[in-house]
Amino acid sequence: MKLNRITSTSLLLLAAGLMTSLPTLSQERPYTIKNGNQLDADSYNGFKLYRNWCARCHGTYGQGLAGPDLAKSLNNITRDEFMKTVAQGKAGSIGSMPAWQSNAAVMQGREQIYSYLKARANGDIGPIKPELSK
Repeated sequence: MKLNRITSTSLLLLAAGLMTSLPTLSQERPYTIKNGNQLDADSYNGFKLYRNWCARCHGTYGQGLAGPDLAKSLNNITRDEFMKTVAQGKAGSIGSMPAWQSNAAVMQGREQIYSYLKARANGDIGPIKPELSK
């Protein structure tokens, strides 16, 4: 009985230690902005992907067009909700967002897209064209 309690306690402590040392799915990738519009390489790649695949509905700077204003709405949804919506799409009250799960470029770069949009949502980059930081 005592051995079972010690083993159970040890397993719980081990599991708790592993959970705190591993990144969780909902952790955000950091971004860096210099001089108001110079992005780190990952966020800049996110901008390029966004420009190619998302801007036609969400606007050049995420301000919204046919799709919602992502520069604001990213502060109202979780990172996980964003990732799910990009992959699976979403029906809205006016229109719908297509699922991008079959687009390898978008799926592989959605973390970068999120970082870029989060910089906009946080107000760290305004409605200006970003550049790659040197």
